[in-house]
Amino acid sequence: MRAITFHISVPKWFLCKGLGRFRKSVYWGRVSTLRLRDIPEQPLPGDDWVRVRPLLGGVCGSDVEMILLGNPPDSFAKAFVIEPVVLGHENVAVVTERGPAARDVPEGMRVNVDPVIACSARGLAPCPSCRAGQFCACHNQAQGQEGLGFSVGHSGAVGGSWADSFVAHTSQLVRVPDGLTDAQAVLVDPISASVHAVLRRPPTDEDQDVLVLGCGLVGLGIIVFLRAMGFKGRIFATARYRFQQTLALHLGADECWDRRDLKQKDYFDRLAAMYGLRAVRGKYGKKILLGGVDLVYDALGNRRSVEDSLRLVRPQGTVVIVGMGHPRWVDWDPVPYKQLTVMGSHGRGIEAWKGGHRHTYEIVHDLMAAGHFPADRLLTHIFPLEDYRTALRILTHKGRHGAVHAAFRVSG
Repeated sequence: MRAITFHISVPKWFLCKGLGRFRKSVYWGRVSTLRLRDIPEQPLPGDDWVRVRPLLGGVCGSDVEMILLGNPPDSFAKAFVIEPVVLGHENVAVVTERGPAARDVPEGMRVNVDPVIACSARGLAPCPSCRAGQFCACHNQAQGQEGLGFSVGHSGAVGGSWADSFVAHTSQLVRVPDGLTDAQAVLVDPISASVHAVLRRPPTDEDQDVLVLGCGLVGLGIIVFLRAMGFKGRIFATARYRFQQTLALHLGADECWDRRDLKQKDYFDRLAAMYGLRAVRGKYGKKILLGGVDLVYDALGNRRSVEDSLRLVRPQGTVVIVGMGHPRWVDWDPVPYKQLTVMGSHGRGIEAWKGGHRHTYEIVHDLMAAGHFPADRLLTHIFPLEDYRTALRILTHKGRHGAVHAAFRVSG
C-alpha cells in the first residue's frame, strides 16, 4: 500500500538542519527521510482491532513541525514514537476489515479514529486517567502490548492516515454522523483540541477578557467554541497573517492583531492602554503587565508565546497551554510572583457536557451539524497523496496561499 513515512537519521538530521536554513524544501527533498513508498499493510494487533481506509488525512501543524525537525530529538513525545512512522493522525476513514472480536463494528462504517493508543487498546485495566476518560494522559503508553507506539501517525506498527490503510482498536472508533461531509469530518480532531482545552478550563464569571495567542485552526476553534458555549466577554487574539486576522474577527473575536499591527504597537502596550495600566519594561527590555486579561489560551506553545502569556495575564489569572511548540529556557518567574495557574491541554477525551459525558468528537459533530466550525472557510486545501511536496511547500508559506488547514485525499 502507499504510505508517507518518516524517521530520524542523525546524519540527515544535521544535514537538513544546516541546509534548511537556506531552503525549506530540503526537509521534504532527497536529503530528508520523508518518502511516499509502498509498504505492507500492518497486521491487526488483536482480535478486537479493525482496519480502516482513510478518505481524508489531515495535515496537523505538529506533522509539519516533525518534518521540519522543529521538535528536538530528546523531546518528551519522541520516547514513545515507533519509527519509521507512517504520518497522519487526523482522519476520516471507513472500516474495511474486522477482527473476530470486532464483529459488532459495521463494515463500511465511516469513523473518526481517536489516535491515542490507551489502556483498552493495550489489553490493560484502565489507569486513573483512562477511568476519567482522559486517554491522552494515559499512564500506560509504554506498557502492555509492545511496539504499538502511543498514537496513530506516530507509529509504524499501527500506521497513519497518510496511507491507504491503518489499524485501530474498537475503543478508538467514533462514528461520523451521516449528515457531515468528509471535509467537515477531517477537521474534527484538530477542532477537538480547541474544545478540549476550553472544557478543561472554561471561562468563569470572573473571566471577562480572554486572549487567544495564535490563529491557526486550533486558535480559531477556541474562538468559535467560546462563542458557541455562550461566552459574552471580550476575546482578543493574535494572528501571524492578515487572512487569519480577518477570519478570527468573522468567527467571533472582538479584536485581533496580526504581526503588522504588533510591529506598530505590541500587545503589551495595546492591553495596557485598554486597562489603564503601564507596561513595565524589564532591565533588558522585556515587558510585563501587572494587570491584564483574565485567561489566556496559548495555541502556539513556543518559547515566546508561553513567556508572553505569563507576562500578559493578570495576577492570579490562568494560562492554558494548548500548542506544542517545544519551548525551552522559558522564564517561569511570573508564575510564583503573580500566583498564576498554568494548565496543559492535549487532544481530546470524555468531557462533561450538558449534564452528561460525551467524547469530544461527538460534541464537535453536533456543533458542526448546528452550523459552527465552517469547513468551507477552515479546510482551504486538499491534495492527492502524491502531491505531498506541493502540500508542504504551501503549508510552509501559509500567508502567501491563504492556507488555514489542509488534508490529503487518500481515497473516496
